[in-house]
Amino acid sequence: MSSLIHPTAIIDPQARIDASVSIGAYTVIDGPVVIGPQCVIASQVKLIGPMVLGRGNTIHSFAVLGDAPQDLKYHDQPSRVIIGDGNIFREHMTVHRGTNGDTVIGSNGFFMVGSHVGHNCRVGNGVTMVNSAVLGGHVQVSDRAIIGGLCAVHQHCRVGRLAMISNNSAHNVDIPPYCIAMDINMVTQLNAVGLRRSGMSRENINAVRQMFKILFRDNRGLSLNKKISLLPPELQAVPEVREFTDFVATSKRGIARFKPWSERQSRQMDPAATDE
Repeated sequence: MSSLIHPTAIIDPQARIDASVSIGAYTVIDGPVVIGPQCVIASQVKLIGPMVLGRGNTIHSFAVLGDAPQDLKYHDQPSRVIIGDGNIFREHMTVHRGTNGDTVIGSNGFFMVGSHVGHNCRVGNGVTMVNSAVLGGHVQVSDRAIIGGLCAVHQHCRVGRLAMISNNSAHNVDIPPYCIAMDINMVTQLNAVGLRRSGMSRENINAVRQMFKILFRDNRGLSLNKKISLLPPELQAVPEVREFTDFVATSKRGIARFKPWSERQSRQMDPAATDE
């Protein structure tokens, strides 16, 4: 056994662990778990195979990765958890393997305390899940999205690239790329900070802003798909605009409704405001 593995750790003979991996006290590696180079696994972690961990992942105490899905349709069908490189999994974070098929997490993600990735999820690169954020089964989260603390994303929903979901909200529809979502199924504005930090050119950011204005701030009473069909050709030619419109066109759950941030704020500050 490697000198980097604490003698109290329990390692299944089926596991394949790179010699550079550090494993803390009382950690359990159960079943066919493949752990790539430079991973750091703290004390009292549980990893359950079949699982593949890439290079340089850090897993903190009491995280459980690879347990059976919380799905009554699951009856020991073969499935895996597949994780890329450079992720951080904090305390009590959980990832469940698929019911049929795999649960897949990309690289360079940050999964904070108590967050949960459900069965058959597909999570992209650079995703952040804040404390106690949860993804139901079959959720798809695209690159560099942020899921705020105490958020819940319903099964089979999608979260687009560079989207941000604010703390303490719930969604059972799709959240499109580049948007900030709040409350329940509500988009309030573009993720302007995320767009600037993404490396997107100023011209393309301005095109996304113009698209957002036409699709969400236009008051002509047209459907979202109809507004998309009326976008000027020069906007439709911008790759980020096409990414957004393709996301909308392929939605099966529907798209979060729009409510301007200013309207939401004024409504919350008015003690006499009531829901319609």
